[in-house]
Amino acid sequence: MTSAGLMRRLLKKLEVPNQDEREADRWHNFDLMPVEPARRTWDARQFVELWILVNMNISGYQTGSSLVSSGLTWWQAVVCIIFGDILAAIFVTLNSTSGAFYHIGYPAITRIVFGMNGSYFALANRILLSMVWFAVQAWNGGLCVEVCLRAVFPHHIDNIPNPFPESTGMNGAEFMCYVLFMLICAPLTYIRPHKLNTFFKICSVIVFVNQLAMLIWALATMKGGLASSELKSEVSLGKSALAWAICNGIMAQIGSIAAGILNDNDFTRFAKTPERLAIVAQARSYNVPCHRVPDSLVWHSDYRSDDGAVWRADLESPSTPTRCTEGRWPGFPRVHFCGFAWMIAQIGINVPGNLIAGGVDVAALWPKYINLRRGAYLILLVSIAVNPWQLVSTSSVFLNVLGAYGVFLSPMIGMMVSHYYVIQKRYFKIPDIYIGDSRSIYWYTKGVNWRAFVAFSCGVAPCITGFVGAVSPHIVSAPAARMYDINFVLGFTVSFVVNWILHCLFPVPSQITFVRNMEKAGAPTTLDGLSKFMAMAAASAAATEEHESIDAKKRSGEITPQVYEAT
Repeated sequence: MTSAGLMRRLLKKLEVPNQDEREADRWHNFDLMPVEPARRTWDARQFVELWILVNMNISGYQTGSSLVSSGLTWWQAVVCIIFGDILAAIFVTLNSTSGAFYHIGYPAITRIVFGMNGSYFALANRILLSMVWFAVQAWNGGLCVEVCLRAVFPHHIDNIPNPFPESTGMNGAEFMCYVLFMLICAPLTYIRPHKLNTFFKICSVIVFVNQLAMLIWALATMKGGLASSELKSEVSLGKSALAWAICNGIMAQIGSIAAGILNDNDFTRFAKTPERLAIVAQARSYNVPCHRVPDSLVWHSDYRSDDGAVWRADLESPSTPTRCTEGRWPGFPRVHFCGFAWMIAQIGINVPGNLIAGGVDVAALWPKYINLRRGAYLILLVSIAVNPWQLVSTSSVFLNVLGAYGVFLSPMIGMMVSHYYVIQKRYFKIPDIYIGDSRSIYWYTKGVNWRAFVAFSCGVAPCITGFVGAVSPHIVSAPAARMYDINFVLGFTVSFVVNWILHCLFPVPSQITFVRNMEKAGAPTTLDGLSKFMAMAAASAAATEEHESIDAKKRSGEITPQVYEAT
């Protein structure tokens, strides 16, 4: 057999197995299709549990710590957290509704907005973010594994050989725990998203109990308790500077979960009843912002050791105080549980938020050869090349860039929302999402919607200078810094409006015809309702065509009318 023949056989073997009646191709496989009723298993509880895990993790604590470190008092940080959560609830509800009603995920919606070929740009952005964030979160999770093991086997952990030079930013024990965390995540990735109900329930309960316990511990060991001078700190900023710092804090709170807001459709597509359930659940998940409020109480506080000495903890990670308190908590079980709970928190955000969501995005790049599981495992393996131990230990600038990446995500969210509510008026032509030629109303110009790229550029432009300033604060002007302080809202609004205006000035005739026909006929705006409506319309059109054909044949004499007489 020739080498070409062997290659064809190999590629055939690598093709994604068929799980529906249609063979996988460049635009379609089972994981990219609308979710059928049997897999719509998520109710309100699953969405609340998901967003608890999104917020109750090490990144969430780092956000609270950074707000206090920026010059805000603890109660001002709480204000930023509350208002940030309220705005985030609005954004996530607006963006996730299309997924709940049509049961399609982020990759499918990017085809509607950017075009069939243009969607690769949006997918590449999200995949890159998934890989880097998974690596960083996995490294933090590995530190939590180390806390668990050190609480039980302190001497064994200390005696693990360290083959790495100091410049790598890690030691042998930390790397071993990082690998263990990755191995724990790997089998969980095999679970299908519609079967994650039990996983979410267990993780959210453990994490919430640990959060409450750490808050009680922090207040109990804080010098002066609730009367601590840390909780009565005075405002150190002027009125104008304080106002802009609060705006920046609110944007930081939203930006910390911007990636989750962007691709929340990957989860709302599994909603049981889209009409109310997913929308109400998304809002409910933010009605209890207390899961981030304790952050500024726990961190940047004074603690009293067993011998009465006071030590300051300017902490950016929950694993740090857990390490510090190994000798202060009475017995290893509490430290072990704390480390275990934070490990669960990292698994709870990393598996669904980065592996599963990122796996779907990778699958959309090569649907014929990659499905959700293969894509998730690719992200897990490739993330090692990110060298998270160096990013977390030595590269604060790079982490600042990641935190400010919402500048690029908010315009995408704005375009997705404007396309669903204003341009398409909540009508998506689902079959055309999987047609890669001019027959699709989402083909635009050679598969690229240039309007979306113009709107994206306009949304990014006002804040890009401030984005640079987030890394190097001294090289940008005050107006640019002020625009960056409202970056998420500004980027969302500009891209929303520009995308709408461009589609009004340069409309897509096939989309306008489709939407007008649906509105005129009073078609429903859900996947099931619209599918039934279009099937009935097609059947009615076929019946009408058949009757017209028979009438024409009768008039031409091809069919002789039969007269039946009563007997």
